[in-house]
Amino acid sequence: MRLLPLLALTSLATLHAQDMALSTLLIDGEDWKVVAEGLGFADGPMTDAEGNFLFCDMRGEQAGIYKIALDGTKTKLSDESVSGMKLGPDGRLYCCQGAKKRVIAIDLATKQVEVLTEDVQPNDLALSHRGHLYFTETGKKQVTFLDVKTKEKRVADTGITKPNGIALSPDQGTLAVSDMGGESTWTFRIEADGSLSAKTPSMPMRMPIDPDGKFEGAKPPPFKAASGGDGMTTDAAGRYYITSFLGVQVFDPTGRMCGVLAKPQPEKPLTSCAFSGPGLAYLYVTNGDKILRRKTQATGHFTARPPVAEKGVKK
Repeated sequence: MRLLPLLALTSLATLHAQDMALSTLLIDGEDWKVVAEGLGFADGPMTDAEGNFLFCDMRGEQAGIYKIALDGTKTKLSDESVSGMKLGPDGRLYCCQGAKKRVIAIDLATKQVEVLTEDVQPNDLALSHRGHLYFTETGKKQVTFLDVKTKEKRVADTGITKPNGIALSPDQGTLAVSDMGGESTWTFRIEADGSLSAKTPSMPMRMPIDPDGKFEGAKPPPFKAASGGDGMTTDAAGRYYITSFLGVQVFDPTGRMCGVLAKPQPEKPLTSCAFSGPGLAYLYVTNGDKILRRKTQATGHFTARPPVAEKGVKK
C-alpha cells in the first residue's frame, strides 16, 4: 500500500488506528550506548542489507567514510568526506559532497569515484531501488531529482525554507523532507517518472522554547520559529524519525507524533539517524563527536532493495 501525504491520509485513518506512541517503540532497560567517539563531526549514518553500519567523519585527520561491522570492527572505506549517503542497487555508495559541490558514486571495491553531477549544493539524499536519487540543496530551498542511470537532472521542488533531511517510505511511494528553518516536515507523492506531487506539511514538529520570547501567565510559552529538522529515516512500519534541536522526533505513517527521544548529548548537534545492527533493530544517531545506538522494538528497511510487493517484478 502506498503511504500518501497527510491530505490523503484521513480516509486511511482506520488502517492506522493502532496506538503508535513512543512507549510501543522503546524497550525497558535499553538506553543509548556509545558506538564510536572522539570523532571530528559525525554525519551520514546508514545501513547495508546485513546490518553493518556506515557513517562519515567529516572533520579532522581521520575524515572519511567508515563501516562498523556486526562484530564491532571499524574499517575505513574511503577518504572522501561526505554528508548524506546511501548504497544503490548496483552496490555503489552514492554521496553528497557539499564542499566540492557535487554528487558522487563510490565503488567500495576499487575506491573509484564517479562524479554524477557538479555545480550543485547537496546536503542529504534518498535513493530508490529504481535508481532515482533525490537530494536537498538547502541554500537554494530546493529538492533536486537525479536519474543515476541517465544522469538526467531536474528541479523536483522549491520553496521549503531550509530543506535538509530526506527519506523514502518503506514502499518507496512517498518522499519526506525535513525543514531546518521551519515548523513542519513535508511529504510528497512520488510519481512513476520520479516527479513529485501532493506537497503537504504533513508532520508538525515540536518546537524549542524561545528563552528570549515573551512569557505571559497561563498562555503557552513562546516557541522558536525553526525546528532544526535535520537528517531522517523510516522504519519498516512506516514511522518517520527526524533529528531536530530537541532530539529525534518520531511520527506514525499518518503524520501523528509518537513522541520525542531526547538528545543523548544535549550540548552537541544531532545531525541524523538510521536503523542498522543485528536485525536492523537498533536506532543509531550521529551526535557531534559521538555515534550512539539503542535497541528498539522497530526494524529498519534497506532502500536499495525493492519493496516486498515488487519482489520478482521486472521494472
